[in-house]
Amino acid sequence: MWRNRKLRLGIVLGIAVIAAYVAWRTNQTAPAKPCEPGRHEEKDASGKVIKVTRTTCFEK
Repeated sequence: MWRNRKLRLGIVLGIAVIAAYVAWRTNQTAPAKPCEPGRHEEKDASGKVIKVTRTTCFEK
């Protein structure tokens, strides 16, 4: 009786460890894009500039 219980517990714990490892590895996020300083103009359908966005990057 005790042998079966220990075997089932070992199998369940093994599956739990594998599931935790897979979840940890698949949760990796992509590295952030490097900052690119510059200016971006948004235009409407007629070609008129409606919004200008400037990006400034700071060194860490």
